[in-house]
Amino acid sequence: MKPFRLLFSIATLALIVLLTLTATIAEASTPKPAPAPIDPRILIKSVNAATGTIVIQYMRDKTIRTYTMDDLTAIKINDSPGKMADVKVGMQLTAYVERDAHTLDSASIDNASPGPTPPPKKK
Repeated sequence: MKPFRLLFSIATLALIVLLTLTATIAEASTPKPAPAPIDPRILIKSVNAATGTIVIQYMRDKTIRTYTMDDLTAIKINDSPGKMADVKVGMQLTAYVERDAHTLDSASIDNASPGPTPPPKKK
């Protein structure tokens, strides 16, 4: 009876080790999907020249902020001096300096660049 118990114990232990190794190998061989790329752009969502307000959206986390642009705001559009009337929805805010929490002191604006391309989907 004792040899049977010993053989049964060895066989059970071997089966547990085999199943554990199989699960570990299967998990390691399954490729993880690539994380979505972060979009660093800041896009202009709306412009109101009458009130001097501009609404921007940070594409990385989709937060939206509203700023005021006044006569003292230095605006550059495509590296040339510009005016509030030249700012269009869909353009990209490439750099800015806040005068206070709601007013821009300067803004550099360009035509929007394309966002990052997502990783290809696995079939």
